Amino acid sequence: MKAVSILIVEDDPIIAEDLHAHLEELGHEVCAVCDNALDAMAEVAARKPDLLLLDINLGDGPDGVQLAEKVRAKHTTPFIFVTSHSDKATLERVKPLQPAGFIIKPFDENDLRTQIELALARFANNVDATAAPTEHQRNEFVIADSIFIREKGKLVKVAIDDILYAEADDNYVTLFTPSKKYVITSTLGAVEEKLKSPHHLRIHRSYLVDTRRITAVEEGYVRLGALSLPVGKTHKEALMARIRTL
Repeated sequence: MKAVSILIVEDDPIIAEDLHAHLEELGHEVCAVCDNALDAMAEVAARKPDLLLLDINLGDGPDGVQLAEKVRAKHTTPFIFVTSHSDKATLERVKPLQPAGFIIKPFDENDLRTQIELALARFANNVDATAAPTEHQRNEFVIADSIFIREKGKLVKVAIDDILYAEADDNYVTLFTPSKKYVITSTLGAVEEKLKSPHHLRIHRSYLVDTRRITAVEEGYVRLGALSLPVGKTHKEALMARIRTL
């Protein structure tokens, strides 16, 4: 499990410190704090954060909107504008950049929690920030090589490569990693579609496995070390074809 990595771009040190404290309280990782666009671009390239929080007014040099333009041209990192300006002119200026969300100053911890989760979900599902959130957006979602899961009131990031296998039970799916398991409300088919992993393969109506972790294939089963998982008859051919390519 990893925290969501967030880069703050804010030229007011008091607000930046407040954001930093709130984000850490919410369980997120603040990978850097920048007070100007040039430093921010360097940090985005170096640290590859999951999300940017951008102030619009940054004093001298490029502002937050210009920074967002540069980020969008070179990276796929979602960004949220954190601003005290919610007038029509500002909204019209930023709308073409398709921000993942807006946080209006002054903000509180609940604002941050809600907007960050919605922003990441919108970005994952390619939904405009001005659209109302749907139930689908509130489910678990995948960005790049990680799946984001809500657990005990926090948003956690699980690397897809850490998922050893997934087990379905009615409308619940348990994701097993080397250190922990995560239960989500979903079907196994929906999880398979979200992961879009070249390594994870459905081997049974109730099981999805990372084929790289398979240590042995037996009649009707595969082994992941000491663990045995069943192989469904309809999935055997696809499994053997995959095994031959490993």
